[in-house]
Amino acid sequence: MKTTRRGFVGTIALSAAAGALTGTSPFGKRASAQTRAAAKSGVYDGGVIQLNQNESARGPGPKTVQAIQAHTNKRMGRGYSPDHVNELREVIADYYKVGTGNVQLATGSTPLLQGSARAFSSATRAFVTPMPTYSTSLATARRIGAKTVEVDLDSSLAIDLDALAEASRGAGLVYLCNPNNPTGMVHGPGAVEGFVRRVLRESPDTMIHVDEAYINYARPGAIETAVPLALEDERVFVTRSFSKAHGIAGLRVGYGLGQEQTLARIRDAWGMGDVNMLGAIAAITAFEDTEHIDKEVQENAEIRDGVIAAFRDMGYDVPDSNTNHIFVHIGRPAQEFREACLERKVLVGRDFPPLHTTHCRISIGSREEMATAMEVFKEVLA
Repeated sequence: MKTTRRGFVGTIALSAAAGALTGTSPFGKRASAQTRAAAKSGVYDGGVIQLNQNESARGPGPKTVQAIQAHTNKRMGRGYSPDHVNELREVIADYYKVGTGNVQLATGSTPLLQGSARAFSSATRAFVTPMPTYSTSLATARRIGAKTVEVDLDSSLAIDLDALAEASRGAGLVYLCNPNNPTGMVHGPGAVEGFVRRVLRESPDTMIHVDEAYINYARPGAIETAVPLALEDERVFVTRSFSKAHGIAGLRVGYGLGQEQTLARIRDAWGMGDVNMLGAIAAITAFEDTEHIDKEVQENAEIRDGVIAAFRDMGYDVPDSNTNHIFVHIGRPAQEFREACLERKVLVGRDFPPLHTTHCRISIGSREEMATAMEVFKEVLA
């Protein structure tokens, strides 16, 4: 459904008014010094509209909430989680039609990103990444003293796959976030496969990590998963997260897909954590609740596209996004914009060098949150 700015503004205004009647609207709230300090640390206490962490504004679906509630009982005090964890692994494996050995669970996708950097990069085998992109793996590579290579985006802010492939010659690990964070841009069907096969051909010892944390939010037909490539070749692996469209970021569940020996090398290099009982139960339910995921994706798309249209009407460039965030050319330092917004009780994304002097990432919140936030953005950018 096409979303116009007029329709978007009208819809979110009605939603915000309804929120005010129920006492849930953020309008009129004053952020205390303590609230602002908490927000700067990424802690949410209800006093600030949090548009900085790319998590679902709607949280888990009703079925997932019910599953968590149903399993919140005395068994939590006596049992451990392997039964539910094994079931989660089996559910994921069945979906992809692979063995359970091709699935590596973790407490969020973060341990997989950290473990892969440690397993496959070193002082002599570079970690190669676009920039800006999600930087957990890069931070880990730097921490262990690995050589790092950063490749600029192209003029449209898309990941330059040709330049990335060139930089990957002789590398230990190349990282590709698709859709990309922070830009929200995506490389479509065929492009990623072409990139992967080129790297494997020209640099046979290089490992390739495709991070698909935001793939659920991509527009229909905009993307093709790299999972088949990971199952075909041990030098490729894919990571996914339950922290985005599935809405259970606080329960910390993620997974990797690839050849057993590849996942074992990552697991041996870094602890994957222990997914707990409620996390596993919630993940199983969320994974199978495709109806809720469809609603979440549709809701996000309508709000996101309305916000993009509103920024463009104001004269600001925003790339088309296939995620639950946008990357706006605000024409000023992100820190300056962020601090001004926070004074008005809206928190936006952190700096993303080298574009932190001109661009800012904004996560997509609920309709009422974005109605309030757009008024703040207009005031700050005026």
